[in-house]
Amino acid sequence: MSTTRGGPLGRHRTMHGQVVEWLGLRIVSGELTSGSQLPNEVELAAQLEVSRGGVREAVKALAAKGLVEPRPRLGTRVLPRADWNLMDREVIEWHGRAGDPDFLAHLLELRLVVEPGAAGLAAERASAAEVAALQAAYDGMAEHAGALPESEDDFVRADLAFHLILLRASGNQLIEQLGRLLETGLRHSLQTTSHLPGGVRATLPLHRAVLLAVQGHRPAAASRAMRRLIDTTAAAAAAMMSPR
Repeated sequence: MSTTRGGPLGRHRTMHGQVVEWLGLRIVSGELTSGSQLPNEVELAAQLEVSRGGVREAVKALAAKGLVEPRPRLGTRVLPRADWNLMDREVIEWHGRAGDPDFLAHLLELRLVVEPGAAGLAAERASAAEVAALQAAYDGMAEHAGALPESEDDFVRADLAFHLILLRASGNQLIEQLGRLLETGLRHSLQTTSHLPGGVRATLPLHRAVLLAVQGHRPAAASRAMRRLIDTTAAAAAAMMSPR
């Protein structure tokens, strides 16, 4: 475990958050495998230089995410992946930081299920304000695309806004809520694919095609354009992750 001045855990978050993150990352990455036991409170408190109460609260937080099961007198066991809450924002973030290619592929599959339909609904239902917001998000992408990689954060923010606005413009409250749940995973997906060679150059015209279809109230065209956009992203990501 890397150390920083002031102890093994960094000081950029609350102590509770740091312990949750430290353990969560090791579970998601597979360093702590399914069925394995966490060190006891005393050992973890000494190792991480925190109180036993801090360790106890962190374990409770991980249990709420389905990652571990505290058992009286038996210790805390890492649960199988099937029990994890994979839609939890921190769990998604930890997968991204662990560089799990399968998880990225699953995120892209989920987007392929949801976003083309949402784009079609947006073409039917989007308000003038939502269409204007979608245009502004696209303009932000186009502005920052020419300054990559220096402007990567700004580009990803604009790209994320484009997709979240589109989900909201579907006019379906459940789809909009799903967008909020997916926000962390979507950001991770967009950050990853923005690094792909030629990825921005390939996808920017496809975003424009979605925008034009929504502006023109053409649901079938909007759905097709979004499907092409995600298919293109998925193909590029698969090529990047395949063994050479």
